[in-house]
Amino acid sequence: MRHSTRSSSEPLGSVAGMYSRCATFALVGALAVGLVGCAPEAEPDWAAAEAAAQEFEGVASSQEGFLGSGSFRVEGDESQASGESGVVLSYPDDARVDGATTACFGDGTARVGFTVRVGSSWIGVTSVEIECDGAEQVIRFDETFDAVNAVTIDGARTQGAGGVLVAVVSGMGSPGTVTP
Repeated sequence: MRHSTRSSSEPLGSVAGMYSRCATFALVGALAVGLVGCAPEAEPDWAAAEAAAQEFEGVASSQEGFLGSGSFRVEGDESQASGESGVVLSYPDDARVDGATTACFGDGTARVGFTVRVGSSWIGVTSVEIECDGAEQVIRFDETFDAVNAVTIDGARTQGAGGVLVAVVSGMGSPGTVTP
């Protein structure tokens, strides 16, 4: 014979029992949502992203005003110093820098920033956030910079799995050489 611990005054399916079951289901649901939020993001197709960036650079290099380009992966978190990536374009003769065209191939968003060196002084020009959807974004600098001997292009992933960021610098002068 089975012995029940329920008192005769407590109805079957009491309010206390319902609250206990609801709390259990709520806890299990919250844990499931939390675990899904911690799941790692799928990696972008790096080979396809790098091929698209190279094609973008190839087309840009034949355009009038081309001063150089650089591409690199943005896969780290921008809040970490190690998440920052970039390249430097160095010019043997001073150049005039007007702006840049950027694109990011992959997933999410990235921040791209530009700094120019005039003489021995580095000047921060601009920083913008772009989608990693392969769309071209033209960036006009607030002013034209003359006598530029180097440009840094840096970036970091801000959201999503990351991508390959490409930036093309435009203005007047001879194309620069790229150093990572």
